[in-house]
Amino acid sequence: MKKDIIKENIIKNVSKQHFIIKRDLSEVLTPAIITDLSYNGTFVNGNKIGKGKSQVLDDNDEISVTHPVVKIFVFKDLLKNEQDCVPKEISKKYYISRTLGQGACGVVKLVYHKEKCTKHAMKIIKKCRLTNGQVNHLNDPVKIMNEINIMKALRHPCIISTEEVFDSRDTVYIIIELMQGGELFERITKCGRLPEILVKFLFRQMVLAVKYLHSQGITHRDLKPENVLLESKHDETIVKISDFGLSKFVGEDSFMKTMCGTPLYLAPEVLRANGQQSYGPEVDVWSLGVIFFVCLVGYLPFSSEYKEISLRNQILTGRYKFSSTHWKNVSPQAQQLMKKMLTVPVMRRITLDQILNHSWMQDHNVIMKVEKLLTCATQSKNMGQLTISEENEENHRSNGENVTVLTVLAATSKRGLSDSFSSCEPIPKKLRLGMNGVKNDTSGTNSYCSDD
Repeated sequence: MKKDIIKENIIKNVSKQHFIIKRDLSEVLTPAIITDLSYNGTFVNGNKIGKGKSQVLDDNDEISVTHPVVKIFVFKDLLKNEQDCVPKEISKKYYISRTLGQGACGVVKLVYHKEKCTKHAMKIIKKCRLTNGQVNHLNDPVKIMNEINIMKALRHPCIISTEEVFDSRDTVYIIIELMQGGELFERITKCGRLPEILVKFLFRQMVLAVKYLHSQGITHRDLKPENVLLESKHDETIVKISDFGLSKFVGEDSFMKTMCGTPLYLAPEVLRANGQQSYGPEVDVWSLGVIFFVCLVGYLPFSSEYKEISLRNQILTGRYKFSSTHWKNVSPQAQQLMKKMLTVPVMRRITLDQILNHSWMQDHNVIMKVEKLLTCATQSKNMGQLTISEENEENHRSNGENVTVLTVLAATSKRGLSDSFSSCEPIPKKLRLGMNGVKNDTSGTNSYCSDD
């Protein structure tokens, strides 16, 4: 910085190393991060960063030194990002990075909080896509606030935390925590099948999470391995359920139509309802049963690739594909529990409390490990009441946008985040390894079973 650019008295206040800008080039579309190293201040768009603190830089950000008016640099971001593709309320706060996953309900993006430099996942749900081009008018602030109040009130270590929701006329943007361990689906696919003792550890958490949702009056309705996220890459990790309450945003009918396109994990009564009739929380027990089945043997109990019976009729009659070759190493108690969950008549289906009290679940070491893990998670994160604020709608209208910004102020002491997260609304996937194993089993031990 020379005298012909800056006044000499300002140069005297500039540190030898005033700030540093770094970008991790080992990953795609990572943002540039500026770190303030000075005592007299580095400013981005007039706001002081603070010595030792960092901030994400965006295209055309103005960098000042020693004082907000001493504008020295304009940062130009040459990497392609999608800041202009989201409402200004989002791009102002988050740097939009690469796509993590894409599916029937929308897209999941990796985003960075500009001030905190933390990673998050942002689910982008197109309402018009779910309603076949017809705009779903869900902009009633009362309805939106009711749903957000439910989501913000959920405080459980096995439920994914929702941090912010931006709702516009045709799109919902949901900011959630990013998990290090990825999806349960990925874990099963990698291993082929999970050891029974590990299934017991993970499944107990799933049941506790769903039981908590039910106690809050929420039925998930879309439980599947893609919506079960793992906190770490370790075997004994915290499980978190995601994507609860999605239908409240996009509408029950459209949600059902989208979901029923691939009903691999849906209960028979959901298929019979066809988006028109009501059903109870027992549907989540059936879905847990399918997840339980897949975890133990690595293939799907119901599939359109099983040509003897249509997929719909397989589910409606509870006739799952049973391969003795795959099930021979699974304990009789686990097999019995699976059958009780995949029971077609709702009144005969096992309940969540009965699952927790089932003989297969009575492993003292597993119970103690789960309780210790969840207790530590609760203590390490402030699980107290979250608060919510609605920003000034007049500001949005002045920008020519019809956007309602609903901010859930997340609890402090968040755990570390990573980008090993895949789509929360994935295009239907298939457990190829396990399914092929069933199809190619020539021992004559494949059969359709029903506990109807």
